[in-house]
Amino acid sequence: MDQDFDYDTAFSRTLGWITHTEQQILKGKRVAIAGLGGVGGGHALMLARLGIGAFHIADFDHFDLANMNRQAGAFVSTITKPKCAVIKSMLLDINPEAEIKDFPQGVDGDNLDAFLEDVDLFIDGLDFFVLDIRRALFARARALAIPAITVAPLGLGASLLTFMPDSLSFDRYFRFSPTKTDEASRQNETAAQTKNYVRFMIGLAPAALHRSALVDQSHVDFSKKAGPSTPMACGMASALLGAEALKILLKRGRIKPAPFVHQYDPYQQRLRTTWTAGGNANPWRRVKIELARHWIEKLIAKGPQNHLADSVAADAPRLHQILDQARWAPSGDNEQPWRFEILDDTSLRIHLIYHPGSNFYEYAHGRPILLAAGGLLETMRIAASHHGLSIKWTLDESANPWSIHVTFHEADVSPDRLMPFIKSRTVDRRPYRKIGLDAKEMARLEQTLLKGGRIIWFQSPKARWAMTRLNMKATLLRLTIPEAHRVHQKAVNFSTDHSPWGMPAQSVGLDPLTVRLMRWANAKWSRTKILNRLLGGAWAASLQLDILPGMNCAAHFALCWDQDTGARPDQDWIMAGQHMQRFWLTAHAMGLSIQPSYAPLIFTHGASHEQRWSESRTDIKAKAIGQFFDSVMACSSDAVIFPGRIGRSRRPVASRSVRQPLSSLFTEKASLFTEKE
Repeated sequence: MDQDFDYDTAFSRTLGWITHTEQQILKGKRVAIAGLGGVGGGHALMLARLGIGAFHIADFDHFDLANMNRQAGAFVSTITKPKCAVIKSMLLDINPEAEIKDFPQGVDGDNLDAFLEDVDLFIDGLDFFVLDIRRALFARARALAIPAITVAPLGLGASLLTFMPDSLSFDRYFRFSPTKTDEASRQNETAAQTKNYVRFMIGLAPAALHRSALVDQSHVDFSKKAGPSTPMACGMASALLGAEALKILLKRGRIKPAPFVHQYDPYQQRLRTTWTAGGNANPWRRVKIELARHWIEKLIAKGPQNHLADSVAADAPRLHQILDQARWAPSGDNEQPWRFEILDDTSLRIHLIYHPGSNFYEYAHGRPILLAAGGLLETMRIAASHHGLSIKWTLDESANPWSIHVTFHEADVSPDRLMPFIKSRTVDRRPYRKIGLDAKEMARLEQTLLKGGRIIWFQSPKARWAMTRLNMKATLLRLTIPEAHRVHQKAVNFSTDHSPWGMPAQSVGLDPLTVRLMRWANAKWSRTKILNRLLGGAWAASLQLDILPGMNCAAHFALCWDQDTGARPDQDWIMAGQHMQRFWLTAHAMGLSIQPSYAPLIFTHGASHEQRWSESRTDIKAKAIGQFFDSVMACSSDAVIFPGRIGRSRRPVASRSVRQPLSSLFTEKASLFTEKE
């Protein structure tokens, strides 16, 4: 024991909130903590700093790297070390006089009584999915008249449940199903266990304050008994535990045991105390349990899905790894209009796919293809920087349609910081928050521009309304012409919410009912005409696609050439595409979302170049859009590179376009060129 340690001095700063006598009472208390991971280790340290004098601690696990985000004993220096030994050492480092009895093999039926012997309070720090020994501990604690507490870290907050010897018991509150181990029932064992997990989850957090905080449910994996957790939730859990333990051990303050549940979410600044007669036996609670069970069973049946996973092995050749990142570059309607031909270890050829006249949205002789190719090259450059490589490219304009020769060179380059955002960058077509861009954000975005480029910002309500009207006019026109309808039939995928080609219907930005109508109408042009002309489908779509998103954003913008010189060489548009992608990734790295708005540009360019459409009066309407475009932009369509809107998403994107695997993007699988019929 450290000769300089003095208990009274060490914990004297707590005095005032407790008396000197109460501090000595805490010194004489013994607490048992089962589980020293996400919350248990924090509980132990919290109570040690409160001055608790004796501990029983149990955990059979070792620290690993995945514990680093939340567990009190997780440090680089403790990886692979036993949790029990590490936490014991930390407790003694706080209070060398503490009496600690450790159980490094965990708690089981053989040592359960020893673990709870002479204990004043039992604290549950076990993993969520550990139910059998948890039930045994709570049952034995009740038999020994020991108060027991469980605090669940949930989202960014926590939920507290206390079980006193004379209150509703743990098992009677949660109403777990009996576990059957006979051979005949083994096939139903998983379903029964899942139902118990649901009962535990709903019983811990009946108000479900944490539900909105789950932004990516793919990280909830019941098959592997794994789920997400935050350091804030674990810290909050230990704070709630410390306050409740103080009240119980000092017998002061009102205890509200189960079926009371106390939930606090600091992110939403919401506190909720619920009381449900009978706990999980309550009829309304049983409805919640059934709804949650169906949700979890769907998750289990769907299985864990990582739509952003690499499609090549970690030990694949460097060029394959670079291309596996580059394939996530954006392209119109997620066409991915490129195929790769690897020439050797340091060079490759990109063959661009262009079908003239086949796509209404491919204006100006394939300009979107060239912009997408530039985005591909910039993404490739970013990925190459993480392998210590730079790239050089040359455009072969004599190829039919185009090809780009790329060479990679060893270089003293720093890994580009935009690399982590390549895959997560996507399009959010929903309304954004109305939080404007500040001067620093605008300056950072403007730093991404190419030489000879500029950004036109449309930030004021009047300017945003002008851009909204422009997009409305384009939407109302494009939804009423067959050329666009044929593209929509191919581009909109109704079968999945993560589409490797085109875009999933759920990501278009329409409500579920309108999506169903769109699916019906998209099958035939005659149906679309009925929907648009008789049921006002185009106006209903424009409200959701243009008006609400157009006014609910930080700003509209247009990346433009500084000089409106008319026709430019193809190489210029590829370079513009490189900067467009850097602009987009930089915005994403700043927490901003972007939605491109090319339809007005397409009609304006078509009208100015005397394009003709099959639907009557389209030419006249396109010219009207062009005139409005010119008045709003104050430049011609040939000067605009990338129009769109920008802002902060209200919630994460749940449905998005993904990409084909790299193996599908090599030249032998591509039909590169089709003449216009």
